[in-house]
Amino acid sequence: MSNIVPVNIQVPAHLASRVGVPSVLGAALTGGLSSGQSFPKISIKASRFRIKEGDTETVLDTTNLDVVVVGANPRLSKTWYAKQWSKDAEPTAPDCYSLDGVSPDPEAEDPQNDLCASCPQNAWGSKVTDGGQQIKACSDNKRLAVVAADDASGPVYLLSVTPAALKGLNQYQKELSVRGIPPEIVKTRVSFDTDASFPKLKFTFGGFLDADVQEVVDGLFGSEQVKEITGETLRTPVAVPQIARVAAPVAPKPAVKAAAPVEEPAPAPAPTQAAAPKRGFGASKPAAAPAAAPAAKPAAKAAPAADVASSLADEIAALVGEVSADDA
Repeated sequence: MSNIVPVNIQVPAHLASRVGVPSVLGAALTGGLSSGQSFPKISIKASRFRIKEGDTETVLDTTNLDVVVVGANPRLSKTWYAKQWSKDAEPTAPDCYSLDGVSPDPEAEDPQNDLCASCPQNAWGSKVTDGGQQIKACSDNKRLAVVAADDASGPVYLLSVTPAALKGLNQYQKELSVRGIPPEIVKTRVSFDTDASFPKLKFTFGGFLDADVQEVVDGLFGSEQVKEITGETLRTPVAVPQIARVAAPVAPKPAVKAAAPVEEPAPAPAPTQAAAPKRGFGASKPAAAPAAAPAAKPAAKAAPAADVASSLADEIAALVGEVSADDA
C-alpha cells in the first residue's frame, strides 16, 4: 500500500463530518488526467516489441508476435505534435489527437480545429520530411485490440498501426477477404519490415484458431473492454465542477466535557498475497522442477545447545538476506 498518506491518522473533531463525503475539489484535482486508460499497449520503439503497462515497460526478446485481432476502430485515429519528433526525446502525449478522426478528443490539450477534415494540420503538404516529401503534419493511425494467440483469455492489448504500415495492413485484409477468410478466425503474425530504416510493421497469415481459442475470441467482440481500447466508446468533455462554499459553522452549545477517547491498537497488517502469474506477452516460462536432494548422511554426535542456537541464527540471517535481495 502507498505511504503517501499515512494510514493511522487521527482526524480533528472539527473535520470529522467532512471525512467520507464526496469532495468537489477532489474531483476537480483529477479532472482531465487520463489515468483511466490502464490497458496494456504494444510499443514498437526502436524496432523492438515492448509491453507497456502503466509506468512499467518490458522489452520482449522476439521479433514477431502471433496475435488475434479482436477489435478495430472503423475510423482512422489522428495525432499531432507541436514539436518536431526526436529519437532522443522522452515520449509525450500528442498536443492534439482524435480517436475517431472526426473531431479533436475532449481531453486534447491544444485542439487545432473543430473538425479534422478541415484542419490545416490534416492537409497534405502541411509537413515536409527531411527527404523533401510532403506529408500531413497530423498522422493517421489504426487502433487495434489484440490478444496473444497462445493466451487468448489473457490481457487485451492496444496495437496502434502507424501510417507507414497502414498499406500493408490493408493488403493483408484484402488477401484474407479474397479467400473468404474473416480475420477473427486466424492468427496474425506481426513482425518488423527489415527493409525499412524505421520501425514498420508487416502482417502475415499465422494459421487458424483452435476451437477453444475461437470460443474465447468470439466472446471479446463488441465488449466494452475492447471498445475502450480501440477508442470507440463515447468521449464526453471533462466537466469542471463548481466548488460550493461551505457554510460557516454554528457555534455549538456548551457541553459537558467528554471523556478522553480510548486509543485502539492499530490493526494487524493483512497477510501478503502472492502476485498473480503474468499472462500474455512477456509471461515467463514455468520453472523446471528442482532436483531431488541427496540422501542425508548419518548424523554425527549431537552438537551442544549453544552451537545449535548459533547455527539456527545463521540460517535465519541467510534467509532474511535472500528475501531482501529478491525484493530489491
